Amino acid sequence: MREPDESDDVAARMLGTLRGYEPPSADTTGFADAAVHAGRRRVRARRTATAAAAAAAVVVTLFAVPLLSRGPSGPPDPVAGRFDPGRHEFQVGSAGGFTPVSYESRRDVQRITLRPERPDGTLRADGLIEMYPEGRLPPGSGGRVPSGRPAPPVHGHAAHVLATPVLRAGAVELAWQWKPGAWGFVSLRGPGADATRAQHVAMSVVPAGTLGSPPATTPSRPPAGTFSRPATAPPATTSSPRATAPPATP
Repeated sequence: MREPDESDDVAARMLGTLRGYEPPSADTTGFADAAVHAGRRRVRARRTATAAAAAAAVVVTLFAVPLLSRGPSGPPDPVAGRFDPGRHEFQVGSAGGFTPVSYESRRDVQRITLRPERPDGTLRADGLIEMYPEGRLPPGSGGRVPSGRPAPPVHGHAAHVLATPVLRAGAVELAWQWKPGAWGFVSLRGPGADATRAQHVAMSVVPAGTLGSPPATTPSRPPAGTFSRPATAPPATTSSPRATAPPATP
């Protein structure tokens, strides 16, 4: 008979650790499986919730960016006014050494061209008047309300000598409100042009009919010192005043 050696001792120790071991019952195995499945469900639910939250954040961002770009809400911009292009809205007299020679009638502007009243005189400048309806301004203004050195009021309305011309480069220009929110501009350019002449020219501009004669509907001679145009004139047309000789004397 073989005597026990070291390998037998190792085997005995290994078998000793298995004494009293019982395999898990079916109930225990089922509980473990249920716990594993529950853990997996919680992981899937957590992943689903995370994905839903991320999607919701993207949707909120997409809607919020346009709203933020609009800025704070405020009153709507006023609707810009318009002229009737078929009539001249203003009468212009001879003043400041200038007299009107043409009148252009458009929806967004009424434009009157001026020349020296005495072609053989010392005044060599030319002139331009532009009248705008409420809410409109010249393109050269950049949409900014006129400002500059205060000038005497024009028919009781605020007036300014512009530091930078907005109608014509190098011109002396004066702007005034001919009614609230509506601006008129006088532009004089050339030898003899100055703010005083521009002020006189602005004072000669009045709404049609102010000087006692309503806008004509048929061709007629304008009242002395005024310049008007028939109401049936086509839009954006240019006209020139007609000179009428005085009656002959015997």
